[in-house]
Amino acid sequence: MSAPIITTMCRRVFLLFVLLLAGLLLVTRAGADARRAVPEALLEQAGQDFDAAAVARLQRWQDLLANLAGAPEAEQLAAVNAFFNREVPFISDLKHWQQDDYWATPYDILTTAGADCEDYVIAKYYSLRQLGVDTAKLRITYVKAVRLNEAHMVLTYFPTPDAVPLVLDNLINIIAPASKRPDLVPVYSFNAEGMWLERLKGQGILMGNPNKLDLWTDLRVRMQAQGMDL
Repeated sequence: MSAPIITTMCRRVFLLFVLLLAGLLLVTRAGADARRAVPEALLEQAGQDFDAAAVARLQRWQDLLANLAGAPEAEQLAAVNAFFNREVPFISDLKHWQQDDYWATPYDILTTAGADCEDYVIAKYYSLRQLGVDTAKLRITYVKAVRLNEAHMVLTYFPTPDAVPLVLDNLINIIAPASKRPDLVPVYSFNAEGMWLERLKGQGILMGNPNKLDLWTDLRVRMQAQGMDL
């Protein structure tokens, strides 16, 4: 084998090694970032204020985010949706917090083992944002649940700006397109960047700043105090 051929092969092997190393470092860093999504101080605080089961739920959440770092978004959506639907039982705000409407943080629902519909959405939204899902793809969506004849909240995910969104719901574990959820009538949606008045499944008119929503603003303040930023 001639020297030029050997040199070319060496360069290719070296380039492949560099690419693999860069990928490994990227995944490792993503895993570390995901672990920081659940601050160690919260685990320590939970150990002081709650039982071992509460701490274990927080640790499982931390492990989930670390294991999902760098995974395809479809896998992240499915795993995060299933985790909170499985780990946290539904409890109404009135029964749980003695308030008609209270938006709890992910730490609150995992340590107290209870959540209302909006609490599931907040926890899933925060988790997916920490995994790197773009804010523009996620909306906290207020709907009317036709079968229940009551207000409800779900998380919607837009693979592309013009796509029909996928619906992450605590009522069912299957993630389905909004067009396949005739039981939900959208009213308005928002994320950290804007608020929309819904017209059709996945389409809406931009209304303005979500910080005009008092419950959202209060939630963000409490989450920041816990070391988590929406």
